[in-house]
Amino acid sequence: MKTAKQAKWCYIGCSLLLMVIGAWIAWRPLASAEVICKVLGVLVFVCGCARILGYFSHDLYNLAFQFDLALGVFALLFGAVLFFRAGKIIAFLPAAIGAFVLIDGVFKLQTAADAKRFGLSDWWLILLGAALCAVLGVILIANPFGSAKFLMMLAGLSIAADGLQNLFNAFYTVKIMKRGKKE
Repeated sequence: MKTAKQAKWCYIGCSLLLMVIGAWIAWRPLASAEVICKVLGVLVFVCGCARILGYFSHDLYNLAFQFDLALGVFALLFGAVLFFRAGKIIAFLPAAIGAFVLIDGVFKLQTAADAKRFGLSDWWLILLGAALCAVLGVILIANPFGSAKFLMMLAGLSIAADGLQNLFNAFYTVKIMKRGKKE
């Protein structure tokens, strides 16, 4: 139970940081791309560690962390690439962010379906958030806009939306048994 609680709070912390960093990128889209890569790299790496911790925890529904071993390993690798190869990835940073948000959104689509199957009444909110993140990811990958500034603003908003989706999932789907009662 202790591990599930720790994983939940790590997940919440990472979600809040994603929201803050995403908002910062949206607000300062012309900030140094290398700084953005390094900050995101560290954050994504830490979030990957939190996801792996979550996978090995045991929450009541096993919904929020069900895909987090694979997503955690992906986040560790993606974070390392963002941090150590920032100069090489800058040219396609919005597309890389788009791929990350898309992958996370697609996995959460299944979480929404599982939440519905478990009988959680607000499963449709998970579905809505997952669909929004997936669409934002596709838009970032497709890059239908000519403006680099607008694309980075959208990348920041996508990161913030993914963080918000993660935050909702952490509060809504992670249930921990505490002395025979749900927490």
